Amino acid sequence: MDTEVTRVGDKGIWVCRSLDRLFIRLVGRGTFQNSRALRGYVQDLLSQGVREIFVDLRGCQGMDSTFLGVLAGIALKLRQNKSGAIHVVNVGPRNFELLQTLGLDRLLEVSSDLPAAWFSKPVPPDHAFQLLPESDIELLTRPLDKDETADLMLEAHENLQQADGRNVQKFRDLTKMLRDGVEQRKARTKDAS
Repeated sequence: MDTEVTRVGDKGIWVCRSLDRLFIRLVGRGTFQNSRALRGYVQDLLSQGVREIFVDLRGCQGMDSTFLGVLAGIALKLRQNKSGAIHVVNVGPRNFELLQTLGLDRLLEVSSDLPAAWFSKPVPPDHAFQLLPESDIELLTRPLDKDETADLMLEAHENLQQADGRNVQKFRDLTKMLRDGVEQRKARTKDAS
């Protein structure tokens, strides 16, 4: 990643890899607009051996269901492979309520402060963090692709449903609408070829 660090207080998703650990600091909001960048980055690192992920929400102003569904998908993959965990730290009351409402407090290791696991190996200094490209939703350089966004939203909400059965009812209508749209698009694409 060649993005220059200005300061870790700037909005966006800040990342730093340290051996088999990934540190993520969410500053501002986590939304469908920046969750695609996070998902792609983390998927690449999981294939390179990252097994423990720390998500610091100290600077987080809120998260939408798509962003939470991306986190759930990463945690489900780690659990399925029995290969690691996501620790969500510095969780304020509002964000804890969001995680709890969706049952993610049972999938992710959630803490209102910095747990001992955070310090079991050296924590990277602030200057080691880099801003993940396309993660500051106020400075997106390219418009979001409608089809990619629909695919991401469907996957994220299916992740939430898989993470906690209570989410099936909560997101049934949304996932049906998204799935129907994706299937119609694929049928049109198939017919056009």
